[in-house]
Amino acid sequence: MQTIDRLRSDLDDWARHAGTAPGNRDFEALRSMFSRSMPQIPDDTIAALFTTFLSRYAAGGAEGCARALEWLGGIGSLLLCDYDGTPFSRDEWTEIRELVTIDSGEIDIETLTYVLGQTLEHSAL
Repeated sequence: MQTIDRLRSDLDDWARHAGTAPGNRDFEALRSMFSRSMPQIPDDTIAALFTTFLSRYAAGGAEGCARALEWLGGIGSLLLCDYDGTPFSRDEWTEIRELVTIDSGEIDIETLTYVLGQTLEHSAL
């Protein structure tokens, strides 16, 4: 099983387990799982991405929650250098670029290059 497939599976498992009203422990378990999936990503970047995910998750009903999890999985695929085609808007690509370059001095150069290449390809650079 590819790393991105494992991440997607873990996200699906989390959604089933957490149900419709996840608590702090559920979100902490999700953050920890996401962070373990990509040890090459600095903690500050993971924290910024997860804060963005939480705002998206809190923003809107069942559909918004599913979209937030899809967003997190898409971000994971980018950080694993195996973009899965998750549809991001131009604004989301710009936001991704900003979130990833927060710690550009600490992030793995191969990962940074890959993510910035994808943002360029999607006209957000």
